[in-house]
Amino acid sequence: MRGKILNAVLALTILTIGGVATASAQLPGTRMTAQIPFAFNVGEQTFSAGTYEVRRLGDDPCLLHIQNVDDRSEAAIFLTGIDELRSIRQSTLLFHRYGDFYFLAEIRSQFEGITRELQRSEQERRMKRQLASNNKAPELQSVMLVAN
Repeated sequence: MRGKILNAVLALTILTIGGVATASAQLPGTRMTAQIPFAFNVGEQTFSAGTYEVRRLGDDPCLLHIQNVDDRSEAAIFLTGIDELRSIRQSTLLFHRYGDFYFLAEIRSQFEGITRELQRSEQERRMKRQLASNNKAPELQSVMLVAN
């Protein structure tokens, strides 16, 4: 019962933030699109290959929204951590790769000059542990994609 109440409060909070964010104008550099040629995960949610838009929700630089441009039903709202401000030459999305599975790990914004880091999902941590338990080194590979 308590869990249901917390989930309802969280859902209401996200909807409220989303409504406020869409009503306000986007700051320059807070929205980018990228063609992603492989299926990938954000948290526990899996997305198909395609063109995606990543944007900030409101004034909070840690709260982001990702959505498939062609299939609006593929969307998620997620929190990130902010790495220190630094010079970034090009906006990019950084993925961790385990075999055929890709996980969104970082979003680097040239215009804002920040790197946003996503927390590893339970699924990604589980895959890393499974490879280690088989005495194999994780096949972790970073894949960078240019974002517009």
